[in-house]
Amino acid sequence: MHLQQDVLDFNKFISSISLALDLAESCVFKDNNFNYTNKKSSVELDLKNHNFTSHSKKTALIAIHLSNKLGYQGRKLNNLYVSAFLHDIGAVDALSLCHTDIDFVYEHCEFGSNIIRNLPIDIDISAFIRFHHENYDGSGPYGLHSNEIPQEAQIIHLADFFELIYNRDMGSMQRELVLNWFRTQGSKMFDPYLVDILLDIASSERFWLDLENIDRDAGVLERIRPKIYTPINLRQLADISSIFAAIIDKKSTFTKQHSSGLALNTGKIASIYGFDANKTERLRIAGLLHDLGKLAVPNQILDKPGRLTKEEFSIIKSHTYYTKLILDKIDGINDISEWASNHHETLNGTGYPEAIDASSLSLESRILAVCDIYQALTEDRPYRPGMTNAKAFTIIDNMADYGNIDSAVVKKLKDIV
Repeated sequence: MHLQQDVLDFNKFISSISLALDLAESCVFKDNNFNYTNKKSSVELDLKNHNFTSHSKKTALIAIHLSNKLGYQGRKLNNLYVSAFLHDIGAVDALSLCHTDIDFVYEHCEFGSNIIRNLPIDIDISAFIRFHHENYDGSGPYGLHSNEIPQEAQIIHLADFFELIYNRDMGSMQRELVLNWFRTQGSKMFDPYLVDILLDIASSERFWLDLENIDRDAGVLERIRPKIYTPINLRQLADISSIFAAIIDKKSTFTKQHSSGLALNTGKIASIYGFDANKTERLRIAGLLHDLGKLAVPNQILDKPGRLTKEEFSIIKSHTYYTKLILDKIDGINDISEWASNHHETLNGTGYPEAIDASSLSLESRILAVCDIYQALTEDRPYRPGMTNAKAFTIIDNMADYGNIDSAVVKKLKDIV
């Protein structure tokens, strides 16, 4: 067994997953029309049209600028950096319970904090995420006041709101508008001392240019982020992937255990084929993460009870593209990324996103494709109830006869179910 020999950089994983979370959060506000409202502090933000695709990255950038001025170093700096990237990790999970923006603010902090406890990172980060929406005057969801709030949480709160208010398309015209807003919120939402530091940082032209160019050049954040390397082995990656699979599946009411069920079957088929423990685990991880890109798909399309339009189906198909875009950012899992993102490719080249055919489709990708079809057919969907095994395999056999999927893999799947 070689599981312990596969060592990955957890921080690369965090940076990659933050893109998925930002895509998901963009869907959250567009689908649900959430605004941020706090009557006690006289704050209201309309977030429906905000571009969240770099929200975590920009929040981390601003937080690092602030922490550098405060002299953060070592573990303290590292924890702030990871917290800023993952501050909205509970956003997708919170949707299953929340119906108002006030509930959402509380629940996504609570869920995020609890999710963090299951990741192989410092436990302090859980508290920073739980309290990152606390207001300095005590009007936040937990009612903490001033110095009762961890400073790291206050920094993330300030950086988070700066990113929400900042509009890159407005360029330099918005600078005074943004800074004046923060001047009015001193002692209400934010520590006046931190606001003063923010104003000092914002006097630098580089600060604004960094915000403007961070989407174009990854080196903007790389230049100032802490140089940390936290190794994780394949077993730890599998545990982390299970957590994210649960988050992915909770996005839709019809995919409660889709990723975990698929991963279970891929692991069993891998064993039948005689894959070693290392490859079996990697294939199982690909199964857990194969639908990661669905975080970028609006729920109104995922849960639509009727037939999808051509445009809606194109959006659904894009999830495989986003899965690869996200996973390709993590060094050392190119095979996992390939298998996960190829689960809708076909042997006859009619699949997506790349329309590759049998000559380029690995056995591992074929296994994932067959297991995904079986899992989808036997689960409830908004337009039909889950099928019996017999009915599902009638469809799957027809697909194999037509040349879409591998008949040998289909036979192996029948053997295990």
